[in-house]
Amino acid sequence: MSPIRLLFVLTSAVRGGVEEVVLALATRLDRSEFRVAIAAPATLLDAFAADLARHPVDTLPVDAESWLRRAEVDRFARFLRAWRPEIVNPHLFRSTLVSVPLARWHGVPAIVETYHGREGWRQDRLSSSHDRAPGRSIVARTLGASFALDRAMSHLIDRVIAVSEAARDFLVHGKGYAARKVVVVPNGRDLTTFTPGVHREQIRKELGLDGSVPIAGVVGRLEMQKGHAYLLEAWPAVLAELPDARLVLAGDGSLRDALVQKAGALGIADRVIFLGFRPDVPRVLDAIDVLALPSLYEGMPLTAIEAAAMARPVVATAVDGTVEVVRDGVTGSLVPPGDPPALARALTAILGDPPRAARMGASGRAWACERFDLDRQVEATARVYRSALA
Repeated sequence: MSPIRLLFVLTSAVRGGVEEVVLALATRLDRSEFRVAIAAPATLLDAFAADLARHPVDTLPVDAESWLRRAEVDRFARFLRAWRPEIVNPHLFRSTLVSVPLARWHGVPAIVETYHGREGWRQDRLSSSHDRAPGRSIVARTLGASFALDRAMSHLIDRVIAVSEAARDFLVHGKGYAARKVVVVPNGRDLTTFTPGVHREQIRKELGLDGSVPIAGVVGRLEMQKGHAYLLEAWPAVLAELPDARLVLAGDGSLRDALVQKAGALGIADRVIFLGFRPDVPRVLDAIDVLALPSLYEGMPLTAIEAAAMARPVVATAVDGTVEVVRDGVTGSLVPPGDPPALARALTAILGDPPRAARMGASGRAWACERFDLDRQVEATARVYRSALA
């Protein structure tokens, strides 16, 4: 039999956690069973190029994130007719909104949506109206209407992969998806690329720090969702207990300049290192003693999985799928979102107690190997594809 023709659809131009999930699946699915294509903006495909070079993956540079982009939508439709996928798998709301109706119109046999958690634009809009009751009411009505659109889309979808139990719960009870369609497949990582201790001395030397300096790190886009501002606000309290400690931020985004200014205003600029985007995340994680994840919302955070695989404890906010990765008191600590004092206490407790940090790190690595191996995710995803076609 010919391989199943599987098309991934993305609309983000930035390489982040969701895009890493798609890249991992596209390069690891069994080629005897699946022929893979990715439809995504050209800038994202360029960022994928080096990783895709060794794999037979077809690509379509297209930015069809809205029906108003007629030329891009037409381009995508022509690709559907020419490539004739048997499964279309969109990731995130805008991809789903355009690709699902088009796929049904063009007779694609099976559609599988992957849901990564509460959409950022919805969460950010709700947060921005938090202190304005009338505005919040308008936003709530708008979000309710958009959820109705989600439910309409769900009738055209055969299966939904939720990356966490929290994501599944929100789909079923928040958006009104049919529970029978939703399957939980936790995100995974290639754990063979995470070997604790191999890069630690070298990367610390590159950062100009010796082995005794306590380091907390955060890896992620510099956007509101990730909560970097709360972490910066927590850092003076950490320094009051551990004056030599450093905070390392790996990642880039629209808030970089504002966060640099905030660090200066808080008087901690000489204790905070902005690394920018780093392709060598395992090396960065090897340099730190604890990962901070102060997000306001998450689906299934890859960074927390990667830190655990590198035997690093994690201090994270108790939101969404994060609580399924970080085991409070065992592999790290969970704190409320938007709470700098709680962040400071948790970080100080772990940074100031290296033996405890080592125990948590060892437990985290064992938990990652048991629960979040990439091969397990790939095979579980393939089962969903087979089920959708059947």
